[in-house]
Amino acid sequence: MNANPIFEESYENYLQQLAAVDLSVCAPILNIAVEDAGETAAIPFFETTYRVSRFGVVDDRGQRPDYGICVVLLKYLLTCPQQVPFQTDWVTHRDFRDSGQTQNQGLSSYASTAISKHYAGNLSRLTAAVSVLGGRSPETDYPYDLSAIIVALPRLPLLFLFNDADVQFPAQTSILYERRAERFLDAECRVMVDWYLLEQLEKAER
Repeated sequence: MNANPIFEESYENYLQQLAAVDLSVCAPILNIAVEDAGETAAIPFFETTYRVSRFGVVDDRGQRPDYGICVVLLKYLLTCPQQVPFQTDWVTHRDFRDSGQTQNQGLSSYASTAISKHYAGNLSRLTAAVSVLGGRSPETDYPYDLSAIIVALPRLPLLFLFNDADVQFPAQTSILYERRAERFLDAECRVMVDWYLLEQLEKAER
């Protein structure tokens, strides 16, 4: 199948922008490693480490991942702030200042709804999948059947909250970000991270 020409043009545009970025400056701010004399960033995204340079994005097998992952990783580098922001309170998508600036605003609940439907009545299966993704218990106790911190990207953890279905209410999932997440990724990319969380949970079951 031929690559989408619009995607390819955007991909090449991001790579051209990345050529002007000093990855050695980004490394301590994003808490990532750089390789090849500072030419390549090694970025763990969920359970896979990708290598990103002005020449492209590759996974741990040397293959280019799908376009969405490429966009998330390239935007993560291109959006790197000048210093580490410290706003670590947990917020929902609608609480971000840029929440209304994406055409995908209406899709921000897609992943959480899909997770709720997929794991309703299967709390043990979801708990196991979250564990595979390295989920850890948060310091604060939350009144949910399952609460976990899942790291999507360095400096970009997710607070994952799930209540299983009961006789009165359907299953409910919430995915929260630290407020500073908007300094690392824009609204569209944060929604994409939610989708990849859903994908990674399903993959962890296999």
